[in-house]
Amino acid sequence: MVSVVIVIQIIEPPASEIPDQPHPNQPIKPASSLLILDMQNGQPHVLMGCRSKKHAFMPNVYVFPGGRVDGPDKFAPFATDITPATLAQLQKTSPKNKSGPIVARAFALAALRETFEESGLLISKPAAAPNHSKNLLWQPFLSHGQLPDLSQLRYLARAVTPPGRIRRYDTRFFTVPREAVELELENYPTNELENQIWVPIKGGQDVKIPWITRRILAEVESRISSEQSLSLSDKAQIPVYAMHYGRHTRQLI
Repeated sequence: MVSVVIVIQIIEPPASEIPDQPHPNQPIKPASSLLILDMQNGQPHVLMGCRSKKHAFMPNVYVFPGGRVDGPDKFAPFATDITPATLAQLQKTSPKNKSGPIVARAFALAALRETFEESGLLISKPAAAPNHSKNLLWQPFLSHGQLPDLSQLRYLARAVTPPGRIRRYDTRFFTVPREAVELELENYPTNELENQIWVPIKGGQDVKIPWITRRILAEVESRISSEQSLSLSDKAQIPVYAMHYGRHTRQLI
């Protein structure tokens, strides 16, 4: 019999990020976020933008493009699929009742849609023919004659917002090299992310970044360092940040 050892680390956030007045019983919503990686001046950088101070959740801090996974993301057309290994990772780290391939792939599709909406970047391939999908959520993306390209997405981490926050999300973080961007628009559908900049992954961060976002930056820094590439492998174990018995934890799956 082969024994499996699961290592769970206790990782506590700074006291400044624990709410003074908790908001109980907030539903957990599925979400996705994308780290677009680029090598600049010999150092890996990632695209980030500042959330408006008007946002109830994480206002006035720098984050990666991303947002909630919506139902139509399950049925969006795409040019190329995520790798079988990435799909397996997504299914393995999901709750059993939400681990089917359609639901898992929806996280990857949502990451590309949200990135397009917030940053005007289409990670895509030209469509061979006009697309007549009735998926209204995806029409702005598809109207540029492009279909999502999921082939270069790599699953990096999962993080569940702790209880007590004004919003709670179950977020999958993905990476993709900047070379995967097929089309860059000057104008894009939303202005949810202001002052978008390329932030060095290792040190030198002069912008306000939430604790969990810094943890995700540490994860991608470690992966880039060990693999010596921005096009990450799809074979690594996936860290999951969540709460167990009242403690913040990091578990590799």
